[in-house]
Amino acid sequence: MLITALTQSIEYLAGRSRLVYALMGLYYKSIIRQEAHLAGISSKDKILCIGGGPCPYTAILLHKLTGAPVTVIDNNRFCVQKSLGLIKRLNLQDEIKVLCSEGENIDCHGFSVIHLAMQISPKEKVLKRLLGDAQEGAKILVRMPKPVVKGFYCNISCNPFSKGCVAHHLFANIDSTALFVKEGFPFEAAF
Repeated sequence: MLITALTQSIEYLAGRSRLVYALMGLYYKSIIRQEAHLAGISSKDKILCIGGGPCPYTAILLHKLTGAPVTVIDNNRFCVQKSLGLIKRLNLQDEIKVLCSEGENIDCHGFSVIHLAMQISPKEKVLKRLLGDAQEGAKILVRMPKPVVKGFYCNISCNPFSKGCVAHHLFANIDSTALFVKEGFPFEAAF
């Protein structure tokens, strides 16, 4: 998708330029802070970020805000290599792990919080699998695009199983982040 390529290009720049990295912070900090608050993330959680890209800013800031360990997965080997380099330069390799895998194939057991990036595709399939396989009580944060850019992303329809939602600032392409919680029974959602 065009939007994914554009996002990756910006993230490649952020991984090499302190200025671009700082500008990304202006865009993402309030979004990620709201997401951490919505899910009530603490240092006792174990976070899985699906869709890290070459600059896993969400994972980095979630760790810095909460102290929780984070595992990032991305299905693009080149993005994973760049991400690993950035994590090492930031001296976060003990707190943030980066792996190459498909979101719909990852073993999500042991993670209390799972974060889905906007670029994940097919998002509904990944979310349905996570809600079926995650441990009881696991919280899943799903970024939703603004209506004006919805066509550029693999999106999910509104879902009555969402346990909460937080709206984001006017200048983000992210409209909101929805919170889903894995209940104590096998999940069969009608997406």
